Amino acid sequence: MRNSSPTPSNQKCQSSAIFATLIVALLGLLAAFTAAWISRSVKISEFRQKWIDELRNDISTYVGAAEEWFRKWDEINSIPFEESEERGRRDREELFPIYNKACVILQRIKLRLNAKEPDHNLLQNDLQDLIHCPPPGTAWQQLRDEAVEKARKVLKDEWEETKKVELPCPSDFKLLCKKK
Repeated sequence: MRNSSPTPSNQKCQSSAIFATLIVALLGLLAAFTAAWISRSVKISEFRQKWIDELRNDISTYVGAAEEWFRKWDEINSIPFEESEERGRRDREELFPIYNKACVILQRIKLRLNAKEPDHNLLQNDLQDLIHCPPPGTAWQQLRDEAVEKARKVLKDEWEETKKVELPCPSDFKLLCKKK
């Protein structure tokens, strides 16, 4: 006949098994949170990369449209004032469609930029100036080059931000810890 009362060594084995089970469960929970955090970070990086690519594309398209607009504006403004009827017609028929196309692209760029970021605001202002305040010839080209340099800086800063790996903080898990 066997003694049904647990022996000290059986109790120790059962306690060790329970402890090991709890450790495995906690490690599993930690692994699940880590996987979720990594997945979230990767998805955010993908979205940021797409945003950067689309912003880069819009800026280059806009600068091209602004260049086209400036060339046409310069051409029309070289028509003597005596031919104001011709200037007006060409303004409406040739210049306005280019201007409108550039404005649509500029609005898309503005929607992508963060108004709270000083560099973003400087870029936006420089881009606007390309079609709103055209200086003569080489000054316009200098303005364009400055806008492109600001765009490069904004895009580079955003790319650097995308590459950063951030450690999770308690606010990342706010859905799990809702206040009642």
